Amino acid sequence: MRSRHERDLGFFLWAAPGFLWVFGFYTGFTIGMPILALGVGLFAFLYVRGPAWPADLGLLAGLGLGSLSFAGIALTSGGDYPVSPWLEIGFGLVFVSAATFWWLRCRPAST
Repeated sequence: MRSRHERDLGFFLWAAPGFLWVFGFYTGFTIGMPILALGVGLFAFLYVRGPAWPADLGLLAGLGLGSLSFAGIALTSGGDYPVSPWLEIGFGLVFVSAATFWWLRCRPAST
């Protein structure tokens, strides 16, 4: 049985493929395909050998972090890009997944 400490770090491990998926999708055919392939490979590895529930909620946090990075790029580029939907999606995914993980991780053990 894995200790609770490993599951805590697993949340951050699962965030990596989510971020790589979103970043690879946004960057498309420039540098995106190798990054997207790396994200798929990391997901496959974590699916087989990585930490299990509730640590895999980090995948949603990674998707949110990718959306926040896209919003940051759009903010700093100086163009006329809509930023608020990416901020809302990013903060929403990160908050919901982190809050759910925290709630599941810190709830009292059932007797």
